[in-house]
Amino acid sequence: MTVKPGEVGWISRAQVMQKVSGTWQTHYDDPKWGHYYWFVPDVITGPAPNGTDGQSNAVVVKTRKMADEEKQSCSSRSSEDRAFVAER
Repeated sequence: MTVKPGEVGWISRAQVMQKVSGTWQTHYDDPKWGHYYWFVPDVITGPAPNGTDGQSNAVVVKTRKMADEEKQSCSSRSSEDRAFVAER
């Protein structure tokens, strides 16, 4: 990835996901609410291998021009000796 002077660059990744449905089965050593075994139907979304349902992970590389505030924070003329950190 090439990021030119005066630009900001980042890399994003999107994981292929899948939904799995089924029934969770739990076992307790002592009864919980009168039962040792509980069965709970559920649908869970989680990561999947590449190629699942014909989909693949995606990697996106992007750049943009720096904002004036970002340029000032990186300037060699800056009186502050600090790094620019973007907080979310």
